[in-house]
Amino acid sequence: MNIEDIKSPLPERKIEMPVEEEEVKPETVEPRMTLPTPEPEKNGLGGSGKKFDFKKNLKWIMVGVGILILILVAGILIKNGKKDKTVTLNYWGLWEDENVMNGVIADFEAKNPGIKIQYKRNQKNDYRSRLSGRLAKTGTQEVDIPDIFRIHNTWIPMFRDYLAPVPTETAKTIGLATDFFDVYSQDLKENGSYLSVPLMYDGLALFYNKDLLKTAGVELPKSWWELEQAAIKLTSKDEKDKIKIAGLAMGLTDNVDHWSDILGLMMKQGGINLIKLDTASETSLKDTLAFYSLFATQDKVWDETLPNSTTMFANGKLAFYFGPSWRVFDIEQINKKLNYGIMSVPQLTTSGLPNDTNVEARLTNIHWASYWTEGVNNKSKHQKEAWKFLEYLSSSETLEKMYAAESQIRSFGEMYPRKSLADKMNQNSKTQPFTSVANTATSWYLASETDDGGVNDGMNKYFGDAINSLIKNKDIDEVITTLKSGISQIKQKYNLKR
Repeated sequence: MNIEDIKSPLPERKIEMPVEEEEVKPETVEPRMTLPTPEPEKNGLGGSGKKFDFKKNLKWIMVGVGILILILVAGILIKNGKKDKTVTLNYWGLWEDENVMNGVIADFEAKNPGIKIQYKRNQKNDYRSRLSGRLAKTGTQEVDIPDIFRIHNTWIPMFRDYLAPVPTETAKTIGLATDFFDVYSQDLKENGSYLSVPLMYDGLALFYNKDLLKTAGVELPKSWWELEQAAIKLTSKDEKDKIKIAGLAMGLTDNVDHWSDILGLMMKQGGINLIKLDTASETSLKDTLAFYSLFATQDKVWDETLPNSTTMFANGKLAFYFGPSWRVFDIEQINKKLNYGIMSVPQLTTSGLPNDTNVEARLTNIHWASYWTEGVNNKSKHQKEAWKFLEYLSSSETLEKMYAAESQIRSFGEMYPRKSLADKMNQNSKTQPFTSVANTATSWYLASETDDGGVNDGMNKYFGDAINSLIKNKDIDEVITTLKSGISQIKQKYNLKR
């Protein structure tokens, strides 16, 4: 950027030129007598006083030249200083293409000529470890160190040493505590301060094949018990007892996409506290693991011979499927003609028998969130500018601009994180099942598809081993003992607080 392009918000600086003092002339006094003027000496050491006046003028000329030199130097320094004040922020994203981000970035830069944004879209593979490694180099000569970066909401424990707390004024300005879904304060807040700013929301919903349900005369289930009964009815097999149409993708881990989210949702609905596993939580944990596995062991609506659940559903061979909103893009890429719908997840009954009539009034209202959020490097020299940029990105106006740009290249953009924009999402049948229940969502360290090599992958490994052990009919108490040990290790390693 040329110095002429920078428009300072301050008035032009006026430099005061020193004023040369006027020579004070002595008051004219009428002489009493006139003496003859002596001839000037040839050696110039005496004379009429002209030599004295020249020396005096030379002194002031030298002062003036010195001042002019200082003014020139100051002007150069000011000019160079303006150039140096242009701040470049490195922003590491993950999902959005540069073409989507360029528009909003250009708008921000036009309004903030002293700040430049260098956006980089990263590949998902090993992103967490690459990001951690780069942040650890802050302060070195490494050029590409992010000032702003995207992380998963469950990564807060792994990045808390790198995250700058959201300034109180910033949180107030954007309405973090008032206009953003409640789940953010549960996930992103530690010691009274938010550690990141979410620009989107996502979670878990139940996808269903409209044609299969219509043919079988099955209504949409509201509870887990209703879902189990519907899945049994919708499952069909060939003469060799091989599943042709699966009722529900549950019970296993290897070919059930998002199984850990499903299990985490069930445990949250059951009130299980995995950080403080008391007797009641341990009993509920046993029941939850057993219920999840019975879809493969007892109900036999799903088995290990089937392809992964996303492919199975997209091909019209699966009645019910759990997934986040972005799976819409995968499904429609595989089969654009699939006649399907999306609804909010089933709930657990809070009282009475599971097959009681009018059970809807006694259902929990707990849903599952899994989303990405933006953090600021706490060692960045430009945190003030970084928060200014995030204030801009998280504003309703900019969120809507990004959504419009994203919708040009796929079915819909990233779902809004703000309550005040939820109605716009609720008008879309593909986003409504997620955003309409977002304010009663929760999360934990069982998020799928984060590829973090850390808290989620570690926790998923222990819970996956537990389910697989139950499939093999191992003793439930032995399974729980091993699982508790694994949870404790992950908890200590990452200092989990919830």
